[in-house]
Amino acid sequence: MSYAIIRNDKLTRVDAQGSYIHNDRRSKGHSNKDIDPTRTHLNFWCKKNELTYIREFDKMKKEYDLKGTIRSNSNIMCEMLITSDNAFFNKIGLEETKRYFKESYKFVCNYKNLGEKYIVSATVHLDETTPHMHLVYIPVIHTKDKEGNYIDKIFGKVEIVTDNYKMLFTNI
Repeated sequence: MSYAIIRNDKLTRVDAQGSYIHNDRRSKGHSNKDIDPTRTHLNFWCKKNELTYIREFDKMKKEYDLKGTIRSNSNIMCEMLITSDNAFFNKIGLEETKRYFKESYKFVCNYKNLGEKYIVSATVHLDETTPHMHLVYIPVIHTKDKEGNYIDKIFGKVEIVTDNYKMLFTNI
């Protein structure tokens, strides 16, 4: 019996740069030995970043007038890793695996009407031992400032609570 697995990590600017290099396959010599370079062409994006994660963050912060104090060690992004086990992916095959990740992306976008506005990138790796998606987003809360005005604020302390979220796949 297989389950969906979702892990959420916080990223500082330094962490975000490392994630960008890994997720977009920007390095020649991978330290991760699970990466099979002959399969990298199978990877795909549900949402492709145009710039590095840091530049995307800076652009979105300005474009959406995001508030919040950002220090050099602040968490500025989060990264969800969405996957399941190999038995599940082997059972459903490549096309259904792609659909699984596209539907997972839609689920995150529709969850509490979050949308894809603050999603920086969502890339699917099919070139590693277990297929998985890295979904990088800016954690934003909708709140009021000291004057009572509604603002969108970067909130790097945010914790995504999944309450041991497991989605059972019995119909596949």
